[in-house]
Amino acid sequence: MIRGLLAVLLVAAFALQDQNLGNSYLGKAPPELSSEKEQWLNSPPLSLAKLQGKVVWIEFGFLKCPPCRKMKPNLTRWHKEYAEKGLVIIDISDGSLDKFDDLKKEVEEKEEKFAVLWDKDAKTCLAYGIQAYPQGYLVGVDGTVIWEGLPNPKVEEIEQKIVAELAKAKK
Repeated sequence: MIRGLLAVLLVAAFALQDQNLGNSYLGKAPPELSSEKEQWLNSPPLSLAKLQGKVVWIEFGFLKCPPCRKMKPNLTRWHKEYAEKGLVIIDISDGSLDKFDDLKKEVEEKEEKFAVLWDKDAKTCLAYGIQAYPQGYLVGVDGTVIWEGLPNPKVEEIEQKIVAELAKAKK
């Protein structure tokens, strides 16, 4: 309950848009994803180590987060436009705040096609030190983070980085 209240309060922190409200991995490889097979929607379990050479957008959120919901159409669009070019989107739902069945229903209703991880017990959220939602990390083809932070005000900047990194991946 306290974690849920804290998360809701921290959503208000989206006003601090230029801050990174999670651990910083800029220029470094981020932690691996903690997951089990039954926690993934739209994808078999993914491993960042196995995704090296691809561009990966990792986003942390939860269902009742207004800024997270605002970001979802961008994830859908990016998946449609860039998945075939090598972009992998991993949307991580804080399992301490969301029930798996509610998440599954939402993904089906919204017809989201990108990978969704229900982070049971928030193990990955804790490993990344997530303090506000949504929190995003753009992982380049070399497996290191090239952008991190609260994505909503930076969508165009992030998309430009995605396109530039995908161009690198083709070479």
